[in-house]
Amino acid sequence: MKKQKILININNLDEINEYKKIGINNFLFALEGFSVGYNSFELSDIPDDSYILMNRVLDSKDIDKLKLIKDEILKYKGIIFEDLGVYQIFKDSDIELIWNQAHFATNLNSINVWLDKVNSAVVSNEITSSEIETIINGVKKEVVFNVFGKNMIMYSRRTLLSNFNKYNELEKYNDMVLTEKHTNNNFLVKESEYGSAFFNNEYFNYIEYSKTLNDDNIKYYLVLNLDLDIDTVKEVLDGKELGNDGFLNKRTVYRMSEYTDRGVKA
Repeated sequence: MKKQKILININNLDEINEYKKIGINNFLFALEGFSVGYNSFELSDIPDDSYILMNRVLDSKDIDKLKLIKDEILKYKGIIFEDLGVYQIFKDSDIELIWNQAHFATNLNSINVWLDKVNSAVVSNEITSSEIETIINGVKKEVVFNVFGKNMIMYSRRTLLSNFNKYNELEKYNDMVLTEKHTNNNFLVKESEYGSAFFNNEYFNYIEYSKTLNDDNIKYYLVLNLDLDIDTVKEVLDGKELGNDGFLNKRTVYRMSEYTDRGVKA
């Protein structure tokens, strides 16, 4: 995995120079008011040569707000977006648009349809290694592949932690780790005024696996750091074993009844 192809999210502006020292120059910033789950930034704090993350579900008021700052956003490299309203606003501009709907970018046909409309797409990492390879070998444009992070399982516009803590007369927390007892999986829940984002609380790590993929068809290797210090991130990029192999060797589970006490039914 070439470090000049790494696109990494920024949690603190001081991280930028540290990443540049090891050859990383592509940075992603969650935009305040238009993102959930990640440390976000005002436009005035984001360097011009960066990518913007917009992963919120937007309503009509949000769309109107986005239209008002459209010209300010056009100076950036590109936008990684989920809500299709973002595409509608920027589709006729020169800014790079990268489609990022993880639960839809799971097959070659869907991705290639979108690659006719946008500059690139983020390939889902919630599919097996053979499915990933089929997609990356068959795409009509370079795509983005997420190689490290905590998968966002769901996003709700409700402030679920606040509601839960209020109902149970508990202290208010904006971040909590919850355990789902049937599967014994842990979920990190991060709440803001825009809702609640649920993440798998264990990092997936596809960095070694990514070295086997067709690099010619990959625009960026996406790294999403939620809560690690920068030294740990640099160690991971250099090969430190941290995290699991996610869905690479695991088929998708569609029903809770497919689980047994020992795992997933064959």
